[in-house]
Amino acid sequence: MNNLDKSRIGYTLAAAFGLVLLFFLVNPFFVVESGYRGIVFNPLSGMTGKVYGEGIHYKLPFLERVYIYSIRKDSELIDTEAASKDLQNVNVKLNVFFSPVASRLIDLHTQLGPDYVQKIIPSISKESIKAVLALKTAEEIISEREDVSRRIRESITERARPYNLQIHEVTFDELQFSSAFITAIERKKIAQQEFEESKSKSQAAVEKARGEAEAARIINQASSQSPAFIELRKIEAQKEIAATLAASQNVVYLPSDTILMLDRSSVGGAALRAAK
Repeated sequence: MNNLDKSRIGYTLAAAFGLVLLFFLVNPFFVVESGYRGIVFNPLSGMTGKVYGEGIHYKLPFLERVYIYSIRKDSELIDTEAASKDLQNVNVKLNVFFSPVASRLIDLHTQLGPDYVQKIIPSISKESIKAVLALKTAEEIISEREDVSRRIRESITERARPYNLQIHEVTFDELQFSSAFITAIERKKIAQQEFEESKSKSQAAVEKARGEAEAARIINQASSQSPAFIELRKIEAQKEIAATLAASQNVVYLPSDTILMLDRSSVGGAALRAAK
């Protein structure tokens, strides 16, 4: 191989290397990964009008610029202070879960640009929080927390729609009132519990009194209608007296007209005698 052939080979290798280097420097292709979308801006014609999905795509070297946006669900922590309907200060930390509408990325980019999150999410979230909490008292905010969260989410969703943002969920990370208000709420709960206990005891006493009155009424009614019932009550009373006397170690004399109904085993074999 002569020097001329060697020179040609050298030039060819150098040219090939230069083309490869130029290709990577020019970089006419861009890659869109999973969970992302791309849009292309041409300074001569503006936005190309196409949203590029996952894969490898071509762009005009040195002329077109590519913007890559995540379309995955993301979150932003909102920390703000608002006033309730009864003018109680509420410190709120709220997680807002959102994502851009993939098919409207060009409009989103035109309106807000790549830093759209900081431009719009905090402002519309704080506005919604203040608007919703102003309609509820502090106690309602505590007791109706799920409803408050739902109303805030609906408000943020409505405010985010013109900016081509989708709101997925809103959750409270923290909902804090002043220490004086919390103390007042705890005292109120204790007083309510004591009232309920007192009310239950009073109701129980009333029911017991009603039961005793009803029992007395039934007994009086039965006594007036059935002489046998009166006789039965006498016998039961005599049995109680006899059981008491049987437990005594002394001999007991009873009137001869007294009726005793005793079980010998109950008196331990002792004989009771009735005499005039």
